[in-house]
Order: sequence, then structure tokens, then C-alpha cells
Amino acid sequence: MVEIGVVTCMELPEPDPDEDIQLEAIRQAGAGANLVAWDDPDQDLTRFDLLVLRSCWDYPWKEQLFRQWLERAESQVQIVNPPEMVRWNLHKRYLLDLAAEGVPVVHTRLLEAGSTIPEFETALADLGCSRFVIKPAVSAGSWLTHFFEESEIESARDLIREKGGDRDWLLQPFVRSVESGGERANVYLGGEWSHCVVKSPRFVGQDESVTVGGEVLPEDRELGERALELAPGVATYARVDTVRDENGQPMIAELELIEPSLFLLQYPQARSLFAKSCLNALS
Repeated sequence: MVEIGVVTCMELPEPDPDEDIQLEAIRQAGAGANLVAWDDPDQDLTRFDLLVLRSCWDYPWKEQLFRQWLERAESQVQIVNPPEMVRWNLHKRYLLDLAAEGVPVVHTRLLEAGSTIPEFETALADLGCSRFVIKPAVSAGSWLTHFFEESEIESARDLIREKGGDRDWLLQPFVRSVESGGERANVYLGGEWSHCVVKSPRFVGQDESVTVGGEVLPEDRELGERALELAPGVATYARVDTVRDENGQPMIAELELIEPSLFLLQYPQARSLFAKSCLNALS
């Protein structure tokens, strides 16, 4: 029997509503499925035929350890999504890569570790926005993601002073359309669009609000497929989060290729497709 390891972490930052669902879906498809924590020093990866990265949600604050684990793991077992794709997607510099290829993304400026306050202010002026978001360039969920009003500029400066030397950060305008329409999270399984939810943006200390029943919009689907074509490797699973610009056109807020929530709890019809996609990835 094929054995699949569903990769999580030893201490989840928050519960994973899809955890048991994913395991059961894989078992229903005829394979063995067990959780394996990437940061468990006693793990034995050789017992698996395939690792599927799922709720490894603590890697942002263990980035180098995660990169080292990924290198060791890929020498022992096949991993999806492919390690070269994971490495590219780890750092949100990928948004700049997509933009360079003409893909519409939320306007983004990269503040490298050690950026000064004048450099931050220059980047903010370049964006030309009064409400903005600062987030780590390596992040998951709402970890250290901050929203600022124009009147809170000094708090933003304090964040850069206190934490700017530790890591790279992204500076982005707050996209007004999310206040009324939210973000559209389009899930792809096995290279095909599967389902869509509408979700609220998350900042530090906030829970995610999800609305089911989102229909795929042709322009969103086309944009997502275009972005996935530019990613290195073939995605077994993916989530493309889109928002609207001032003209109502879609742009990518996130291209999630490592450990995105796939909302299988809300979409039971996608569970068998998830499992099939994992098994089909075996080479």
C-alpha cells in the first residue's frame, strides 16, 4: 500500500480544520495516511512514499531550519508541492517575479532586512497610499501582518525600527475592495480549478472569516492559471487569492503553494479530488 505522510508541525499556531478530512480522503482513495511533523527530530521519512506539505505553519519563524529539513527530506522521499516550487514560494519576492512577467499583483515594495526609516518612507511615498500593510516577506496566516492608517505612521516607523533588522518585509497599499468584497480564494487541485471561497483579510490577532459559495470568475481563473504557469514545477494543490483594483480588475494578493488552507471542510465534493491529485503526483 502507498503510504503518504501529511506534513504538519509539532505545535500548530492554530487548529487545522482540514486535518482529519485530508487523512480520511487519502485513506478512502486506497492509500495509507499519517501525520508527520517536519520539526519532529525523531521522524522517519523513509516509511513514506510521498510527503504532502499541509499545516507546517510554523516555518516563518523557523525559516532556516525548514529549508534545511526540506533539503534533507527531498533526498529521502518525494514531496509535493515540489521543493523547487516551495523554495520559490517561501519568500514573497515571488510577487515581484510575477509582476516582472506582467501578471497583475497588489503593488508591492520589498524592504530588505536592515532597511532604514528613510528607505521605508521613500517606498511608502512611491506607493502613493495613505492606508497600508506591512508584513514579513516570509510569513503564513496573519503572523506579524499589520494594517496602518495614515495617522499611524509613527507606529509603522516603530515597527521598522524594532523588527526591520531581523527579516525582509513587504510594504503594500491596503486594497479598498476587500472592505466590501473580501478576497476571492481560488483553489486548484491537480492543476484544475476546484472551488472558491470569499474570505476577509487577516491581521495580527484576527480570525479568518470565510463565506462559501463563491463562483469562479473567468478573469480570476485566467489570472490564476497564468500565475501557476510561471511557478517552477507543477502544483498538486494551490490557492490563488485575488482582490480588485480601482478599476474592478483582478490582481493577485497571494499565490499559496506551500501550506494553504484548501477549505475542504466547506467543500466536501473536493475531498476525493484532493486525494486523487496527491496519488497522481507519485512518480
